[in-house]
Amino acid sequence: EYEKVGKKKPNPWGLHDMHGNVSEWVLDQYHEGTYASRGSELIKNPLEIPTVLFPRVVRGGSWQDDAEQLRSSVRVASSAEWKEEDPQLPQSIWYHTNALGVGFRIVRPLVEPTEEEKASLWDNTQPVQLDPVEGT
Repeated sequence: EYEKVGKKKPNPWGLHDMHGNVSEWVLDQYHEGTYASRGSELIKNPLEIPTVLFPRVVRGGSWQDDAEQLRSSVRVASSAEWKEEDPQLPQSIWYHTNALGVGFRIVRPLVEPTEEEKASLWDNTQPVQLDPVEGT
């Protein structure tokens, strides 16, 4: 089971509980070969704009994972099975009854992006349509 945040010592940047509490949602679409396709090239903005609901990326490992999974470079793909027991109709895009080790961390940039910069990322995402019966 997850723990309350801040019970462990912070890392060198003052951040608590970065790994092993809950896996954290990130905005990226999951693509199996993402890292391999980039090679050693330095990527300024590695965001993979989401175009479909599944799979998306979670990172960092959770209380359900083995120790080698508790690091930020580990990417796990979400799946429709995470919502199988969602009682809502239509099913929620965020309620994942079968993914108890997944959570989120609220972060913000040191310098807030301009409205144009925000729109360039947000407006490029594709709307996700859910089938009200299947949740996909």
